[in-house]
Amino acid sequence: MTGTVCVITPSFNAGPHLLTCLKSVAAQAPHVARHIVMDGGSTDGSIEVMRSYARENPRVHWVSERDGGQSQALNKALNLVNTDYFGWLNADDCYLPYGLAALIGAAARPSTDPPVVVYGDYKVIDSGGRVIKRRRQPSFNYWDCLYSYLTVQNCAAMFHTNTCRACGGFNDSLRFCMDYDLILRLARAGRVKHVREYVGCFRRHVGAKTSQIPQVCESETNAIRAAISGLSGRQLRWRYWARKSRVLLRMAVEGCIGSRLLGAGGEEIITFETR
Repeated sequence: MTGTVCVITPSFNAGPHLLTCLKSVAAQAPHVARHIVMDGGSTDGSIEVMRSYARENPRVHWVSERDGGQSQALNKALNLVNTDYFGWLNADDCYLPYGLAALIGAAARPSTDPPVVVYGDYKVIDSGGRVIKRRRQPSFNYWDCLYSYLTVQNCAAMFHTNTCRACGGFNDSLRFCMDYDLILRLARAGRVKHVREYVGCFRRHVGAKTSQIPQVCESETNAIRAAISGLSGRQLRWRYWARKSRVLLRMAVEGCIGSRLLGAGGEEIITFETR
């Protein structure tokens, strides 16, 4: 482990939030070796933002060309990663200051079984950067993840590069659940470790894919669960509620519930002034 990671960012017409993403990665210095941005041919000014920012930030490597979607962009970026681990930050999300340092420190601890995924907690922000929710995450359990709850949020995680490549990278047939699919495959290949630190921010806004195509998320999630488990829709629904109860119990035991009940208060705003 070298103490640095590459960060990969798929981007398409993310202009209003792209600069915050870029600045949040730069603020992780000296822990970022390269920030690799794969843009799908944006027409909203994103190219000008990347070109201008990269002039003063040589760690930023960007390409803008038409592609087959988010998973294909991620795979193209993954091919350029040259560190043991990489972070995956979507263009409308951001890291918190020193967030990656917590993950890198956990992965660097001597072990005969280095983790394939290291993840932390995250915050939910609105379009203007105001924190609207805080999410303390429970420790990882494969079966809970498969049947009920995606514990790992990519804006608060990093992934072992060679294991990701050996598992086939990102499934480019998926439009929405490439994170869920990847994490389940990685978890079958090695250990997933949780760090009790806030690492990144997931941005919720009307232009986000999560707001526009929730039905695709549900369809892909069900297909992934059925393909892995071989269970029927009725059996999967039963497993979902059984595992959901387990997740809630584990959240209570591990101190995760309070962050959900108390809310964010609306006072904290995430901004970055770093060039």
